[in-house]
Amino acid sequence: MSKVVPFNQRSAPSAAVAMQRLRRISAEVETFVSRMQIESLTPGEMARILRIFDTANACIRIVLSDFSQEPAVHQLIEQSQGIKVLIEAARKRIEGLVVAPSQVCSA
Repeated sequence: MSKVVPFNQRSAPSAAVAMQRLRRISAEVETFVSRMQIESLTPGEMARILRIFDTANACIRIVLSDFSQEPAVHQLIEQSQGIKVLIEAARKRIEGLVVAPSQVCSA
């Protein structure tokens, strides 16, 4: 006879948990952006950083989707907008430093 494996039933996390998650993501992104010395990065490293930021942005959207019915969702959205601004600022800094292949000097 087959046996059903019981899974723990988790209730949806509270809006306070979401705010805590977003604050942590925001702090990590802000720290990362402030420490970036993009002048010394290779184009591959710059692309990797942008992928990391895009992943952080996707995580934010997942957190927000968990709380779409919560009254505090507006605070969550405001927090995520701040993170999005940081990501876009980093993207502009990186894109401003990308050198066209014709400008690269060989050693």
